[in-house]
Amino acid sequence: MQDRTGTVENTRRETPGRPSPEDLALSITRQTNRRLELARVAELKASVPEMTDADAYRHLYSAAIGPRFKGTIYRDAAGTWEVLEVLFGDEARERRSYASWLLVERSLYADGHLGHKGAAERVHRFGWTQHDTVVVQPAEFDVKAHAAKAAGALVANGLAGSAVSA
Repeated sequence: MQDRTGTVENTRRETPGRPSPEDLALSITRQTNRRLELARVAELKASVPEMTDADAYRHLYSAAIGPRFKGTIYRDAAGTWEVLEVLFGDEARERRSYASWLLVERSLYADGHLGHKGAAERVHRFGWTQHDTVVVQPAEFDVKAHAAKAAGALVANGLAGSAVSA
């Protein structure tokens, strides 16, 4: 509500010790999203029995994570980063209560790395964009090899009609 001076007055009543309606709505949304996510993970694991939780989460969020695996070095608008860990599910939620996945990275141009000052490590959920560029990717986590392995597992389970791309 706005008074004559142009200031906005908060008309929402705060109840001490109780969450606001907005907080309740956010909590319900998070719980619903979590249930849907768990159902999708269970569905993926049922279709490919040897699939781990981490593989299922990576499949769900592959567009957002992009080609970033442990050991990948890539460049984005904020700098050049080495991926230290990719966390999924409960491991990610231990670090950030709202996160289904997280990247833990270190800057290659921070203190101790090539002599520059800056943030040495960051934990985030920044999505992969068309402007990000892979500099080095360890062969064991090569995206095409990962896609080929996933396709092989699908074919072995009679799901050859599903599309898998790198």
